[in-house]
Amino acid sequence: MIIRLAKILSLIFHPLWMPLIIYILVRWLDPYYIAPTQADNFVLLLLIVNIIAPAVSILIMIKYGLLSDIELRNRKERFGPYLLVIFYYILSYTMLKWKGPILPPEVFSFFVSVILSLVVSLTINMFWKISVHLLAQGGVFGTLLALNSLHKSDITVFLMLSAIGAGLTAYSRLKLEAHTHGQVYAGFCLGACMNWLVISQKFMI
Repeated sequence: MIIRLAKILSLIFHPLWMPLIIYILVRWLDPYYIAPTQADNFVLLLLIVNIIAPAVSILIMIKYGLLSDIELRNRKERFGPYLLVIFYYILSYTMLKWKGPILPPEVFSFFVSVILSLVVSLTINMFWKISVHLLAQGGVFGTLLALNSLHKSDITVFLMLSAIGAGLTAYSRLKLEAHTHGQVYAGFCLGACMNWLVISQKFMI
């Protein structure tokens, strides 16, 4: 029963759809928080593509025996999927930058924070397995912190919910024996620090 619950939590808090969840949450908090309303469809489409494209690519790799399973438990098998996700986000950022609607710097910084988090995580993964699930949860927490400091909005409740979500995700990864305590803590700290730093400074490439 506990293992089944852990698998469900891992699926609910899967890193592929966390960026989309962040965007929807922030837009729900305030329609003018990040982007003009008319830009929604374009940004949402890119984020959805960044869920579907990597997922399909990973399933194809599993089918042809390039990966063992969708959980990517084997550290050495993570290199290809990492590169795929990074590629899709760089492509999305390029489309936003050169072909997209006029957007506030926070949107671009958000995409940059995701890319940089993945690049650093990929580098670490060459030597040590870091939790991408917690990297994504840390990204949610760090993004909310950054936007709170930029826009001075009271989102304490959402920060608490984000922390609870991260706790549940860590619990599921530990119960499934997918990671050690150190790996989940490192993932969360990296995601939180990277997103907070990049977005709060409105860093763009």
